[in-house]
Amino acid sequence: MNWVTIVWSMGAGACLTLAVIHIVVWWKDRTARANLVFSVTAIAVAAFAAIEFAMMRAETPEQFGIAVRWVHVPVWVITVSLVIFVRLYLKAGRLWLAWAVVGLRTLSLILNFTLSPNINYRQMTALRHVSFLGESVSAPTGVPNPWMLVAQLSLLLLVIFVTDATIAAWRRGERRKALIVGGSIVLFTVAGTVQGITITWGIISMPLTASLFFQGLVAAMAWELSYDVLHAATLARRLEISEAGLRESEERFRIVADAAPVLIWMSGVDKLCTFFNKPWLEFTGRSLEQEIGNGWAEGVHPDDLQKCLDVYTESFDARKPFVMQYRLRRYDGEYRWISDQGVARFDAQGNFTGYIGSCVDVTELISKERALRESEERMSLAAEAAKVAVWEWDLSTDEVWTTGTHRQIPGPPVSEKGTMESFIGRLHIDDREAVRKALKASINNGGDFASEFRVMLPDGRVSWAVARGRCIKTPDGKNMRFRGVSMDVTAQKDADDLFRLATESSLSGIVLVNDQGHIMLVNSQVEELFGYQREELVGKSVDVLVPERFAVQHPAHRAKFLAAPTTRAMGAGRELFARRKDGSEFPVEIGLNPIQTPDGIVVLTTVVDITARKLAEAEALRHREELGHLSRVAAMGELAASIAHELNQPLSGIVSNAAAGQRFIDRGDVDLTELRELLADINADGRRAGDVIRGIQSMVRKRAPARERVNLNDLIMKVVQMVKPNAMLHSCELGTFLDPGLPAVEGDPVQLQQVLLNLVINAFDAMRDTSVRSRKVAIATERSGDGTIRISVRDYGVGIPEEARERLFDQFFTTKREGLGMGLGIVRSIVESHGGTIAAENADGGGARFQFNLPVTSVGAASAHP
Repeated sequence: MNWVTIVWSMGAGACLTLAVIHIVVWWKDRTARANLVFSVTAIAVAAFAAIEFAMMRAETPEQFGIAVRWVHVPVWVITVSLVIFVRLYLKAGRLWLAWAVVGLRTLSLILNFTLSPNINYRQMTALRHVSFLGESVSAPTGVPNPWMLVAQLSLLLLVIFVTDATIAAWRRGERRKALIVGGSIVLFTVAGTVQGITITWGIISMPLTASLFFQGLVAAMAWELSYDVLHAATLARRLEISEAGLRESEERFRIVADAAPVLIWMSGVDKLCTFFNKPWLEFTGRSLEQEIGNGWAEGVHPDDLQKCLDVYTESFDARKPFVMQYRLRRYDGEYRWISDQGVARFDAQGNFTGYIGSCVDVTELISKERALRESEERMSLAAEAAKVAVWEWDLSTDEVWTTGTHRQIPGPPVSEKGTMESFIGRLHIDDREAVRKALKASINNGGDFASEFRVMLPDGRVSWAVARGRCIKTPDGKNMRFRGVSMDVTAQKDADDLFRLATESSLSGIVLVNDQGHIMLVNSQVEELFGYQREELVGKSVDVLVPERFAVQHPAHRAKFLAAPTTRAMGAGRELFARRKDGSEFPVEIGLNPIQTPDGIVVLTTVVDITARKLAEAEALRHREELGHLSRVAAMGELAASIAHELNQPLSGIVSNAAAGQRFIDRGDVDLTELRELLADINADGRRAGDVIRGIQSMVRKRAPARERVNLNDLIMKVVQMVKPNAMLHSCELGTFLDPGLPAVEGDPVQLQQVLLNLVINAFDAMRDTSVRSRKVAIATERSGDGTIRISVRDYGVGIPEEARERLFDQFFTTKREGLGMGLGIVRSIVESHGGTIAAENADGGGARFQFNLPVTSVGAASAHP
């Protein structure tokens, strides 16, 4: 056995041994996740060393390349594990940077298995044998792969991530952890990376020994984790000594607690009770063994138990004091009310150790409080049920008694004893005098008191309240006291103000209509839209806003809506009109929102005038049709040669047949049979010329779009027939590949013909610089799986420049020197108006492919052309 084998075997074995040790540590304490991550790191370093050893023993470049490829797997595990370890152990490190390290390392791993032979080398040319530790080992010679920079960048990010986490831990005071863990990761990672870079790029000639650096890293991490284990053992010994002293203190406490005149209990950090003093045990008549843990809960009244446990648990979790009352069974079986006060306990180091509490029998006190409370409850029960407050003013002493509800209205605390003037002093300054006058008038005249006023709350807010009252006199007619009720109406006032503000600020007209069809409310926008003043509309039938031609049907529509009211748009799919005061009509959109009220259903209606939108849509439609017409005229200009050819053939036939007939007549030996045949040929050629002219007229005529069922294969063959002469002029081969079983589509045949003509003419233009032998245009159709038909036009030209692909279908964008940039924009608008989509791409083998999809109609199939 040589030194290389010894060193690498011992290093890998040490890593595996440390991994097993720390897996055991984690198994005993599942919270020690850093130990588990360290074990994964150590195993990966051992695997790294084994593969590195195989690289030294490689006999061929292929074997070395395979080893280099697979060494990236443990390197990936090491990188990810180090990121996780730093986050767990140092409790630092930016999360986004951690994800960047993992993501970039994962990308390098994918590239490593994608590229050949690996990410380090583009080509392994040879292996050199160099002397290392007294023996001959393999060193690589090859062409470095630039993609290796991805792996190196991931290690650079790892160094930055660890450095950032180390600085954070250092500033936090954990300098030893930061120095050993963070410093070793940065040092050994940089050293291993530098060695790998210099070897790969041929700067130094030696075998790869980066695993030794990572073994050093594992040793540093293991030393730091072992230090934590030893530190924990030291703390455990100190804890044992302190617990002995604590037990002595607790014994003294038990003596004092047993002599106390109250019931005392204690619990530990697990919420279970560990101690009850002698008075508690005597009160319950139970032993300490019966009470500890949760045994004490057996004596709590069943009706109080859950609330008691909830208060205890919530306070315990928050480490806050609590006071609660519950019924506890006494030794004689009687349940007594107990007032229990508990506080959290902490040791000298501030560590939480549980709770301690004391209990007092308050049964008699609660009985007295209940009697007092019941007398007040009887007085305020009716008022509380009605959500009003009851108050009484003693005129002789100027004292005011109120229920708690009323005291919250003017602002003083419930426990405060007030005077009428103190109550009035809390009102808004503008309302005080009015309230005083109303009270004085009621006292002097013996009438009822009624007032609405604003109250200034302590936090500066304003509350609205209404009050009603009456002066009570003695039998001899003297004023004795004033009794009344009051109610907070702030919410109602706020709701009214908000509703008014919302309706008035709305850009839409708002009409509130009751279930009888009468207008209850309108906003200012309705006045502007319809020309009415709101006083003219409120109380009137909503039919006054409906055009006369729809007024007869409107009540039936309204009744149908009220039978099943839902929030929706009115007249979906139909054009709606409203009527102004002057009788003129205008287009609108109307939204209906039913609202349930105590008086029945009311409908909140929003009205939007869409006159401007309709005019804009009509103008846009006119422009689109004009552009389409111009595009078709331009396309026919491109097809001038085809048109001339199509007309030349029938016209030449007409001239030839007419000349032949003239010769027959001139010779005087007219054969009527031959003359009829000549006239029939002339008639046929005339019809052919007429068909050509009508086809041209249909393309260039301004017309409204007309949809019908279209056979795409037939349409394509017509276009092919039209452009054949142009194909000959461009020395271009024109081919079709048509699916014979295509169903029909719903569309405008002229517009679809325009789309195909534009795409085919563009294909001819794209091949001006292409050799004559390669000039081909292929038109294909096929059935897509998404219920559409795909039509494609492919050329073998220069293709689509990358910078032009995103803007290819924009209006006025062109790659031609003489183009206007309208053709493809119009093509896209036509396809999209037919519910389809269009796209362009560079085809394999050169050239470009334009393809568009059109939805299939429900019935019908197209016949195929051969």
